Amino acid sequence: MFQLTDAILERIVFAMEDQTNEWLIDLRTGDIVDRSEVSDEDLEAVPERYTDLPFWSSRQGFTILEAFAATVTSPPELKLALNAALRRGKGVFKAFRHALSSNDALYRRFQEFKLNAMRPTIEKWMHAIQEEDALAAVKEEPEDLADIIASELEIQTVALSEAPFDVGQVISDYATETYTTYPPALSKWALLEIHEKLTSWIREPWIAYASIDGTHPLVLGIYSLKPLEGTACCAVWGIFASKECATMGIEWPLLDRISSEATAAGASLIILDGPLFPSSLNEEATSHGFMQAGSSLWKML
Repeated sequence: MFQLTDAILERIVFAMEDQTNEWLIDLRTGDIVDRSEVSDEDLEAVPERYTDLPFWSSRQGFTILEAFAATVTSPPELKLALNAALRRGKGVFKAFRHALSSNDALYRRFQEFKLNAMRPTIEKWMHAIQEEDALAAVKEEPEDLADIIASELEIQTVALSEAPFDVGQVISDYATETYTTYPPALSKWALLEIHEKLTSWIREPWIAYASIDGTHPLVLGIYSLKPLEGTACCAVWGIFASKECATMGIEWPLLDRISSEATAAGASLIILDGPLFPSSLNEEATSHGFMQAGSSLWKML
């Protein structure tokens, strides 16, 4: 059987996405062949040579578009164009590619992202053929894209005053998006709470942020270390992420980084204590080792 080189992977992905033609793959060479070009005699003579491509649906493809769009934060007009393309319904794939075509670097990153996302499906399909298993296994849902996104992210920690972006604007945008269905007073209260904490501590707060380009955060966390008798405590006041990113679990790698920094600084406890946390984080905290005390979540480091 052929080896899955990058070139063959690209050919297979192209054929899987092409819903207008029927393709076969030559298992000896990895070449993609139009079914009409292979005679019935050839198929009968060497039945193990040609086979159908891995199953791939438009819904699976759309999932990749959504996941990639969640990683795009800049330029803002392109972010808006991608989101608009995702809402189109019919013609969504063409509209998405057209929006990306205005930015060569981002288009290349999308192509790489898509190949990485589809590779596991193709590798499972190859394994099923080699092991002569039932090919129904290749119709499984695609791998969790959160792992692919996480592999592209860089998580950094800096003092608040050294942030390469406007932290206040990120928080304001988060509150605007998150609290749209709540009374305006709730949003104002939450923003006031975080502002008071940012300006009242003796030690300067720190931020941890995950980004693709180093300057546009997909997820942002604000924390500070507070000395206690013989030890220290790490207080995290907020985790801020768009609704898209909040569904992908990126906040947990961010909290792991904060925990590592806090441990290195001598802290023995981390506390999540603030009004601005994604609901998914609160729901999943216990599975990540956190305990609850009142409205706060804590974990020993």
